[in-house]
Amino acid sequence: MIVATDAGLYLLERLHPLESMEAELEHLAQLATVVLNEHTDQAGLCAICGAAFPCDSAILVERHVALL
Repeated sequence: MIVATDAGLYLLERLHPLESMEAELEHLAQLATVVLNEHTDQAGLCAICGAAFPCDSAILVERHVALL
């Protein structure tokens, strides 16, 4: 089994199966999709929060998606 750690390669007391990390990344990608689909531009305002578009939520998600 391939393992990863939550604090680096040399911390062996907290091993997690790689599959659980892949599942978590998939979950985060799905959540990001939901947020981006909801926080859309409606006449210059966010459809969900009413802030100027792009709102903070949309910007934050776009930045995090770039890391995935």
